[in-house]
Amino acid sequence: MSEIREFILHEPLFETHEHMMDLAKFDDFRTHQLEGRGFRDFLSYANGDINTAAGIDSAIFEKDRDSSAFFTLWEHVRTTGYGQAISLGTQKLFGLSLTQETSGQITQCLQDFIKDKPAQEVFETIYAKANVIGAICDRNDSAYKDLTLFSGDKYPSFIKQALRLDRYIYIDSKDKIAEFEAIFKTSITTLKDLLSLIHEHAEKANQTGNMVAFKMGIAYQRNIRFENTSFETARRIFDELLTDKTPDLTPLQDYIAHYVIQLAEEFKRPLQIHTGHLAGNWHDVRNSNPADLIPLFQRYRNVRFDVFHASWPFSEFIASVGKTFPNVWLDMCWAWAMNPVQMERTLDEWLACVPNNKIFGFGGDTWNPFSMIGYAEQARNGIANVLEKKVSTGEYDLETARFVAGRIMHKNAEEFFGIA
Repeated sequence: MSEIREFILHEPLFETHEHMMDLAKFDDFRTHQLEGRGFRDFLSYANGDINTAAGIDSAIFEKDRDSSAFFTLWEHVRTTGYGQAISLGTQKLFGLSLTQETSGQITQCLQDFIKDKPAQEVFETIYAKANVIGAICDRNDSAYKDLTLFSGDKYPSFIKQALRLDRYIYIDSKDKIAEFEAIFKTSITTLKDLLSLIHEHAEKANQTGNMVAFKMGIAYQRNIRFENTSFETARRIFDELLTDKTPDLTPLQDYIAHYVIQLAEEFKRPLQIHTGHLAGNWHDVRNSNPADLIPLFQRYRNVRFDVFHASWPFSEFIASVGKTFPNVWLDMCWAWAMNPVQMERTLDEWLACVPNNKIFGFGGDTWNPFSMIGYAEQARNGIANVLEKKVSTGEYDLETARFVAGRIMHKNAEEFFGIA
């Protein structure tokens, strides 16, 4: 084993992005749904590849959790990045790769592993096993309804929170306003009322001390091209919406998106933005083209933008953006699992053109620790392959490679989120 690989295998990772369930939810799985825990808890995004492999019969594998149909499809998926991450995780924890023959054993190992351990111990054990020392968690819309998730006792102390405000941005009907009124027990009759609610929500989250970023994942609903819209235009559309008219809501959404970015500037928190590949099936990747964000980078020069997922398949393009804009950081969260071969090429190229303090090397982007551990192994191996090559060709000496590894694996993220 080379010296730089050995160094990387022992250097800690920091996750810039997760969707990790909270401790109470995990304990509920453990105590009330233990019999339902099993090898499928490792699958995560591989379900999308299973659907793709199945073609038009993609629902067939759901008929039986341990069906031969599933494992027939698994033979086609185990070679993808998503599939490789699963076996890396099961091997790391239980010394087993996932096959039809081992699936029952993996399920039993997992149940034995968690049945007598509280969630806190499970999380601490797996994160220690993966040598991941911190994480930023985005609970999607859950935190929009329940800010107690930011209280500090819902997660291990090494997991901090990002506040996702997509629900406010993507107003698509009058019913959405009524939903806000019901949840927050308030009256929203004007656009200013809505903006006040968003600001109050952000302020409460920020005051917990556990919110370290804002998050925008709106590409799952629409494109990320947010045009400049005047308050008067947005107000008129909002008023029309409340009178049961059906105006084009895009300019209103654009206005609120800009308002969210302005909140990031006001609260001096970075803004994480989903770009590139979209999870699951049938999505339109054109909605998440990072080229649409350039006007925002130019306008909001005091906002630090954390651009997610290596923007794959736009990874080469985003390298130019990262090289050009001092307020942009490039984030490889989730991307190692999407396409590990491309990510090695991407990291190799990024390090040749982007300052190494502007690159985040890992984020699992999963929802439970069993999925995370394989994604961490995948990122660690990929980073080792890239830096080992640079040392072997003489591009880096060992000291430089160690310095770069420490920066992209954890130090950049710790400094960026104020956790160092």
